[in-house]
Amino acid sequence: MTNATTARTGLALHWKVLIGLALGVVVGLVMNVAWTQATWQSLGVNDAKAFLSGAASAEPGANDGATFVAHASAFVSQAGKFVGDLFLRLLRLIAVPVVLFSLVAAVAGVGDFRRLGRLGGLTVGVFAVTAVLAVMIGMVLTSVVRPGKFVDAQTRDKIVAQFADAASQRVASAEKFGNDNSIWTQVVDAFAANPFAAMSSGNMLQVVTTAILLGVGLTLVGDGRRRQAVEMFETLAEACLRVVGLVMKLAPYAVFCLTAAILANLGWSILAAVTVFVVTTIAGLALILFVQYPALMYAFTTRENRMTFGRFFKAMAPAKLLAFSSSSSAATLPVTMECTRNLGVSERVTGFVCPLGTTINMDGTAFYQVMCVTFLAQLFGVELSLAQHATIGFMAILVAIGSPGLPGASIVLMVFVLDAVKVPTQGLAIIIAVDRVLDMCRTVVNVAGDAAASVIVASKEGELATEAAMQSQTQAAADSR
Repeated sequence: MTNATTARTGLALHWKVLIGLALGVVVGLVMNVAWTQATWQSLGVNDAKAFLSGAASAEPGANDGATFVAHASAFVSQAGKFVGDLFLRLLRLIAVPVVLFSLVAAVAGVGDFRRLGRLGGLTVGVFAVTAVLAVMIGMVLTSVVRPGKFVDAQTRDKIVAQFADAASQRVASAEKFGNDNSIWTQVVDAFAANPFAAMSSGNMLQVVTTAILLGVGLTLVGDGRRRQAVEMFETLAEACLRVVGLVMKLAPYAVFCLTAAILANLGWSILAAVTVFVVTTIAGLALILFVQYPALMYAFTTRENRMTFGRFFKAMAPAKLLAFSSSSSAATLPVTMECTRNLGVSERVTGFVCPLGTTINMDGTAFYQVMCVTFLAQLFGVELSLAQHATIGFMAILVAIGSPGLPGASIVLMVFVLDAVKVPTQGLAIIIAVDRVLDMCRTVVNVAGDAAASVIVASKEGELATEAAMQSQTQAAADSR
């Protein structure tokens, strides 16, 4: 899978995905505005949610008068959902074996504990620097703009009441998580009692630790057998990526379906009520994506092989567009790894940094935690001290590392940050109301952060190919076809 134009269509993959995204935005916005509850009622449907899902309505006979147009509309909606869900399911299916095979090959391929320690230390160091910078951007933005002051008390109370049930569920989940998980339990839970169960449940943290332990074990085996094992895992990882290439042929259509469905059901009135918060958050994510990462890559790559703005964003376009539409770093991981290789990052560094980054490197999430908690503090009139700001920043990074096996971890674990600085947890209702669109944006940053870290680590390890070398490789591959 590359960004090279194809002989059949003349369009690169990222352009196809971008067209699908643009069409999805247009169709979704039109449907959001034009297709209302009144439209469904005119077609004989009084419970649209039940009608679209195929479930029985709570009100008997509510949808008995549905017309042919209503049934046709439901079919189109369900078909679009099928395409989007199938695409994400296939990517999640391949994500776990990609992580396992790539990480085992990367760790075992080092073949030396000293080199492995240097690679791991450098990777974690880069993750820490980017996370701290992202948190600092969030703190500066909320202190300067103060988005919480732009929402009046009446609007705040209305949104809180509307999403109170969802907020209560998140708080209850957080309390259960806190009661059942001490720090010792969380460390133990990072290791799988049954690696097959970890893979089947998609617990990425346990998959990563299993892969690292297996890779370390292979380094203790004789060089001959270790190299054979590494070649086997590299071949399996390559096979998985070939499958990703096949799945990505569906990407333009799936991105269209996913984006259209999200925007068609988005609550624009709520977004309008908290516009300043939403715009400030998106602006901060843009700063991380378009300023922080390019600046770090420019600073930490050599003059002879500088990672330029255009080179990075062109190669990463498919991964970022997919991350935006899917809101899932894990589902995007196979594509992220392929795009990172297209940047010139070696197989070894890509296979080590990207899977690890998907688990513990989430700059967009860390930034978002700071934005949300500080916004809610301003909204409820809670004055934060310098020490409390530091607490928010530190806990935001921990939450970003989070618990990958916990559904909706970032929102659930936000409860602990709110409690730590005495901000009312009912404010979560406001975050839940606008989280869908912001989740799409921060996932792009999370994915780009893994690729940027890979570039920096590869440059320091002397494993970053030049742009000219990558162009020659792409041309040779195209000629061979």
